[in-house]
Amino acid sequence: MLKNGGLLFVQGRPEYLPDLGVYLDQRLTFKYWIAIQSTLHRPTAGLPSVHAAVLLFTKGHGRFNINRVRFPHEYCAFCGKPLRDWGGKTHLMHPEGYAISDVWTSLPPADNYTQISKPVLDTILKLIDHEPQASESYPMLDGYSNSSHWHKRVIIAPRESVEGMNRSVAQPALQYHLPGLEPNLSSHLITKTLDAGLWNVVHHGDAVEILKQYPDNSIDLVFADPPYNLDKSYNIYNDELESKAYLSWCNAWLQEYIRILKPTGSLYLLNLPRWSMYHASFLNKRLYFQNWIVWDALSEPRGKLMPAHYGLLFYTKHPTDFTFNYEQFKEIESHQFCLRSSCIRKRKLSGIDNKEPLTDIWSDIHRLKHRRDRDYHPCQLPDALLERIIRLSTNEGDIVLDALVGTGTTVVTAARLGRRYVAIDIDETYVAITREKLRQVENQGYVQRRSIRRKRTRYSKKELQLELKRLALTLGRLPTPEDVQQFSSYSLEAFTETFPTWGKALKAAKLEVHNNGSSKNNFPGSME
Repeated sequence: MLKNGGLLFVQGRPEYLPDLGVYLDQRLTFKYWIAIQSTLHRPTAGLPSVHAAVLLFTKGHGRFNINRVRFPHEYCAFCGKPLRDWGGKTHLMHPEGYAISDVWTSLPPADNYTQISKPVLDTILKLIDHEPQASESYPMLDGYSNSSHWHKRVIIAPRESVEGMNRSVAQPALQYHLPGLEPNLSSHLITKTLDAGLWNVVHHGDAVEILKQYPDNSIDLVFADPPYNLDKSYNIYNDELESKAYLSWCNAWLQEYIRILKPTGSLYLLNLPRWSMYHASFLNKRLYFQNWIVWDALSEPRGKLMPAHYGLLFYTKHPTDFTFNYEQFKEIESHQFCLRSSCIRKRKLSGIDNKEPLTDIWSDIHRLKHRRDRDYHPCQLPDALLERIIRLSTNEGDIVLDALVGTGTTVVTAARLGRRYVAIDIDETYVAITREKLRQVENQGYVQRRSIRRKRTRYSKKELQLELKRLALTLGRLPTPEDVQQFSSYSLEAFTETFPTWGKALKAAKLEVHNNGSSKNNFPGSME
């Protein structure tokens, strides 16, 4: 029924969707796992959950069309600045709001686990270029709309999956759970003690072969952040494997992770949502699911639905009896406030210290943005992410293992927190970096970072962009390079030397023109 380029949205809970997602990925093309912040529910173990999901697939590998949709900008309830830190680029904020990503935290919380709320459905319909009129009550629910303003066939089924439609017959989430796939772990697992030479060590070599040296049930926390198979620039590892080869390699070291994990231990695995689906489908048959944690870490803007979601899978060997220090770290800063250090300091001095529960959507830990914080590695994780994981799932003296350690963030953080560690990497350069950082932690308690001097430029980007915005306001259209030569006090060379294209220079001006209703046809081309 679905034509090439057609879209399929599937709603559900993260513990049940991976198997269905893997099945669909064999027949369609996976595009997004959209995480939707929903009403809070507390499972018997693990983190309180607010993560409901909608998967987006398209048919074929060609072009598919969705609209750019925007949510209104949100502002700090204390300082009034945007909640999102624009890093000195607030002049580039779009007047209609921010382009949505694949993590939706701005809609009214609702029970999206067994049904889709109306705000979520409205957002999906906007993505596919349909906004129901005020008098329209989703006439396409059981077929498709023939209305004059709507030319696409849309089927939404079953009816009870939409809020307010036959809610009394809605099926529970267990309808997605296939029987007979529960983990089959022995209840007589015996914890093993590691010999001294097997911990506080950095191994150079193949992960699977070195993991085989470790006894069953001997490690408290295993963590992995594998290459994402995106053709990243690693020194040795081939990051563009065929899908089956990539997953086979992941499953090989995951099987070893499962074997060496203590009965009270935890496994955390970070990857892109598409691969996380496959990892979850594999792990669901071997360990106990606790959470699909959504790390909301927006990368560079690209596409109509900006990618922000990294899946952080959390599994244990026992359903409830595992190390979990949630009571010590159960509250974080309220999302109604920004994370700027100056605002936090002033709020505390004013006695304002609102908190909210730590759930399975993490938006308060940012990616590394500055070169001064990075090693020579394409996908380095922030210390704060590993610190939260290690504090939640281990105690002092426990053993933390990362078999794809890269430049050592996991084990360096573990050592700094008084945990023992095991690091493995196939790249000798990364092993040397990890060992040096661990030496610094042992000797001085922290890693020394070299200061990086910014290249000084005559004019700032913001200064030049605001000049073009001023010209746009004066001219009533986007300025051209000729306009700069005629009307600006800045030379044209200042712009050509600072920006790679004329379009980049015009970012702020485009917002001014858009805000005044000018036609997109007035936009001049780039100077590439």
